[in-house]
Order: sequence, then C-alpha cells, then structure tokens
Amino acid sequence: MSKSALVTAILSTALLSGCPGREFATCTGPMVKHPEGKCSAHYYQTDYRGGGQVTQALVECAELPSTPGGNVVAIHSIAHGIGLKWLSANTLEVAVPAGIALQDQRTSDTYSGYHLQYVYRQLPAGEPALQGCGLGKSGGT
Repeated sequence: MSKSALVTAILSTALLSGCPGREFATCTGPMVKHPEGKCSAHYYQTDYRGGGQVTQALVECAELPSTPGGNVVAIHSIAHGIGLKWLSANTLEVAVPAGIALQDQRTSDTYSGYHLQYVYRQLPAGEPALQGCGLGKSGGT
C-alpha cells in the first residue's frame, strides 16, 4: 500500500470516528468567513504518529440545508499551515507553501446548489499561516 493510500485510509477512519484530537495531537487554524457567504473555511493539523501527518483545509456550509461541506486540499506534513481568505462569497483563496505536494486538491465544489471556487497561490515567508497552528513546532515534517 502506498503512503498516500495509507494516510487517506487513516484520515477517513479518523474523520468517520470523530475528532482526530481525541486520539492524536491536533490543532486548528482560524475560521474565516465572507460576510455575504454561506460557508466558512479553516484548516487543521494532525500528527497520526506512525500513520503520518496531515494539514487539511475544509469548508463548512452551516447556512445550507443539511450543513454540507468537505475537503479543499491536504498536505501530508504539519510543518506549515494553509492560508485561507474569501475573495468573494463564493471564491476561497488557498495559499500553500511552495514545493509541497498537494493531495486531494479541489478547484470547485457545489453544496446544495451553492457553488464554491478555490483559487491557489504560493504562501510566502512572513505570512502567519506559514507557521501552522502549532504542531509543526514540535518536530513536524
């Protein structure tokens, strides 16, 4: 089994069983929301110890029927965070570190008829999100 498949399997199990922080070291970055939007976004970082590490950006659409939402992008590292900024009610800017392999990268989603678009840019040195939410300082790779 490839490392990517293993991490995906572990993430799926952890997300289905509840909060990853119950079993593994986890932290969450700031929640961002556009004033006219129906969705919010944040990232979290989890160190699954021998099962890998992940930094993952998610959207949540609490104002839509059945509260849909999901993955935007994942990085198999906790060394850096992900910068998130709503450019409009439907467009989320996702800033990721240079040279990092992106997993499960999405460019758009539609939840309950509400369309979201994700645009990517490089996360430069000096932006607070580059530091992550705290796990990378404890030896993340």
